[in-house]
Amino acid sequence: MPSLPALRAFEAVARLGSVARAAEELFVTPGAVSHQVKSLEEQLGYPLFARQGRGLAPTPEGERLAVVLNRLLVEVGRELEAIGRDRARPKLTVTGLPSFVARWLTPRLGGFIERNPEVELWVQSSKQVEQLAVGGIDLAIRLGAGGWRGVHAEPFFYDECFMVVASPNLPGGLPERPADLAGRSLLRGEGEPWQPWFRQAGLDWPEPTQGLVFNDSGLLVQAAVAAQGVALARRSLVSDDLEAGRLVRLFDDTSLPFQWRYWLVTPTPPPHRPVLQTFIDWLKAEVQASFPNDPSARP
Repeated sequence: MPSLPALRAFEAVARLGSVARAAEELFVTPGAVSHQVKSLEEQLGYPLFARQGRGLAPTPEGERLAVVLNRLLVEVGRELEAIGRDRARPKLTVTGLPSFVARWLTPRLGGFIERNPEVELWVQSSKQVEQLAVGGIDLAIRLGAGGWRGVHAEPFFYDECFMVVASPNLPGGLPERPADLAGRSLLRGEGEPWQPWFRQAGLDWPEPTQGLVFNDSGLLVQAAVAAQGVALARRSLVSDDLEAGRLVRLFDDTSLPFQWRYWLVTPTPPPHRPVLQTFIDWLKAEVQASFPNDPSARP
């Protein structure tokens, strides 16, 4: 590969059309610029410029090389500006499902900002699978089977499952056995049926067709906290409410494995920007604190 100073000198002359102007921009003498360009031409074995009056015009080969170099140098300049902005005030954009953002992530974000007050953290909630690079998103917390193309994904929350929960203030008292759910208000989430749990609990019951149905799991949990009924909810979404006593887990031995998994998804694989790696490490520490046995929290 030619030397970087030679390529930089050539690009400046090609863009400005003058050795003198290129020398002024690069803070060197015109003789130094001419020497760099001549050395580059000798190394490549063909001319890069042809004289046009008092100026210089790139040859066809020179034009091709100049276009590529200009694009690369512009990209380097932009990246250096972005690095400078990050060092001055790091910015991070994170997206996730509304239910996860509301019930698990948001209550913990104050701790992250307290430890990292210099970070500008943008949090978005969406059910759509965002295009990370196009949308300027640094990290997506997705729920699914994984295997997405063009991104890097690592597992998060290995041990997700469904559990039956209710408010301790549930009208009529808390059911003691699965069969005691008969006639109770069963809160339902869109795409999260009760019937598989019924089968696991030994109940030959059909899927409920009456009562409240929510298109967002976070709203379902909120309804359960408000004693609107009994909910079949994901462990990650009710962990804080269980710990605080706002919800009670019913039938401890009848959890239902969840078919999908949470993932930490980034546009590119590690190594990440320092601010992004700091946030990922913090997320794993929070999972470790909430679920000590979850292997996704291990370094």
